[in-house]
Amino acid sequence: MPASAIAAANAAGSPFRRISTDGVKLSERREFWQALTSSVCGSHDVEILGDQPFSAGFEHAEISNLVFSRLSHTTPHRVLRTNLLARRDQRHFVKAVLLTAGKCVLEQNGRTTRLRAGEWSVYDNARPYRMTVLGRTEMSLLLIPRDRFVGRNFDMQYLAVRRFSGRRGLGKLIWNLISNTFDQIPQILDPTSHDVAEVIIQMVRLALTDLGHERGSVDSKAALRERVKLYIASHLGDPELSLAKLASSTGCTKRYLHMAFEPEQISISDYILKQRVQRCREDLLNPAFAHRSITEIAFSWGFNNSNHFSRCFKQAYGLSPRGSRSEFAPWLAHRPEGHLRLR
Repeated sequence: MPASAIAAANAAGSPFRRISTDGVKLSERREFWQALTSSVCGSHDVEILGDQPFSAGFEHAEISNLVFSRLSHTTPHRVLRTNLLARRDQRHFVKAVLLTAGKCVLEQNGRTTRLRAGEWSVYDNARPYRMTVLGRTEMSLLLIPRDRFVGRNFDMQYLAVRRFSGRRGLGKLIWNLISNTFDQIPQILDPTSHDVAEVIIQMVRLALTDLGHERGSVDSKAALRERVKLYIASHLGDPELSLAKLASSTGCTKRYLHMAFEPEQISISDYILKQRVQRCREDLLNPAFAHRSITEIAFSWGFNNSNHFSRCFKQAYGLSPRGSRSEFAPWLAHRPEGHLRLR
């Protein structure tokens, strides 16, 4: 692999990695591109269509464990993830593709969608798929770990490979959110990256659910559940977050909210508690928050009683907050930003 193929922008301090076929022998470009993009996006095969020399560029960066990328191609080609590759490769993503220039064709689950500039779609690399790039094309690609995106009662089979407009309504909101986040990655600080990623995941889920509901592939209660989850994710730090507040924000009765949430097999109140405890644990184990006390972290996620928080945490993880954090204390104590304050 020639060093000239990896752009100088990969220098230390830059959040972006850039890959280009420039400088690679023509006979080696397909294998080079297939190997490096597979290392980021999951294993796939690349087939060149026609006799034109293959030429492409790729840049990507991560926020939490979401991968944001931009790709440009000048050569018609096809990307395939076969059944065999999907079974062997455990890196499963839900991928949102935003076509900014050119044309491409997506195929999955027996459905075929032709995308033009200004349109977007999603597909699931846990299943076989095929993307055909028709000549000069530019696109943005967001990779979301499948286990963070596809939960109970969220069936990607009916939502994948559908064409959405990026020029109006909720589709435009998602388009701008993904595009603008990519541009702002250098300014997004590590302590906030998980929050940013969570909002993006919830917004994409909500958009798919609502757009799917408009087309009759998702029922209205499923769309409501996604709106409730997004509201909860955005208001976890509010100690007054409650079923009554959710009913007011959604314009639904408490009874209807309970009915809509039944498929989750957990009450709304327990869901809120579970999310709060999970976010507290993430912060307790995050070196960026080593200077914050356990009580401060708990209160930042909506708890208003430290004893109640400790009981909930131990019930969820079998270990006290202090014990959980202490496992990491020897390593964190050597960090320059300070020492742990356990209490």
